[in-house]
Amino acid sequence: MTRNPLFSTYRTSENRVTSSLLAVLQRLESHIVERILGGAIGETTLSLLTYTNQPTQGKDAPSVPDASISASFRWLFEVKTTKSALTKPGQLGNHLSLLTGTHADERLFVLTPDPEQPKGVTELADPRVVWFNFAALSQSIDALLADPDELVGEQGVFLLRELQALFRLDDLLEHEDVAIVAAREAYPEYLRHGAYVCQPNRSFRSGITHFGFYTDKAIRQEIAAILYSEEAVHFTLEEATRRKADPKPEVIRIGELIEHLLAEDARAEGAEYKVLLLSTAKDDRTVLLPHLVTNTKLDASGRTTAWTQGQRYVRLSALGKGPRTTGELDTLH
Repeated sequence: MTRNPLFSTYRTSENRVTSSLLAVLQRLESHIVERILGGAIGETTLSLLTYTNQPTQGKDAPSVPDASISASFRWLFEVKTTKSALTKPGQLGNHLSLLTGTHADERLFVLTPDPEQPKGVTELADPRVVWFNFAALSQSIDALLADPDELVGEQGVFLLRELQALFRLDDLLEHEDVAIVAAREAYPEYLRHGAYVCQPNRSFRSGITHFGFYTDKAIRQEIAAILYSEEAVHFTLEEATRRKADPKPEVIRIGELIEHLLAEDARAEGAEYKVLLLSTAKDDRTVLLPHLVTNTKLDASGRTTAWTQGQRYVRLSALGKGPRTTGELDTLH
């Protein structure tokens, strides 16, 4: 039976998640908090408290204590529960003005559901700002609880698992990692060459790892892994020859692709195209759905309309649940 998460006093997702996170952290031992946050940001030296035996006090000190426990830090948190909410650094810059240098360790932790570091954090370029996402935080919790050498009490385990349940309920642990493109001609081309070729510098959402194809009123079964991409490739026989002499296998493969597509008269010689090299239909890295996902999308008048005429994004986990129709997929998504 599915349990409801423990913490849900606030109505808005951002306040509820922030309040629940703090409620859990304040009930955990300091070294566990250090381990969880340090694991999420990839820093093993994160420290709330410093424990020292025989602390040195300087040569003129009247005595040497047997031990000391000390702390000098201020950590601020900014939590967002919607993707792409930090496109500008303004709010974070205002938070940084509160870090005045009065503590030895001053940081602004930024927690969002984005698959990659938000633009606002990148533009700020301040070493005191540390970004991580909910997926990294949840993975750090899993690593902690799976470590046989780390003793976590029953209450701590319960609280951490309930916190993860809240993250899942608020849809914070996953992101759209599959691009599905309209592909009447691109799908058969993919089957022949294991690639997707389109106009140069075409934009796809950051964080996508797989590529799927919508044609003949259905999403096809092959969900290919993206292996390599280039924004603007010059399609000439000279360029194909040059690339085929390169030691890098992905560059060689693009050279061969140029040669094949020009021979098929499928692309204009001399033009530039964006190229994505994909895992082939028989490659183990390609996720093979159990069946086609048939389109059931209707327009306002009740007539069937295309599920996508350009590109749409879905979760690989939703596709993995085996929806038979795009309506089922949209519900899962």
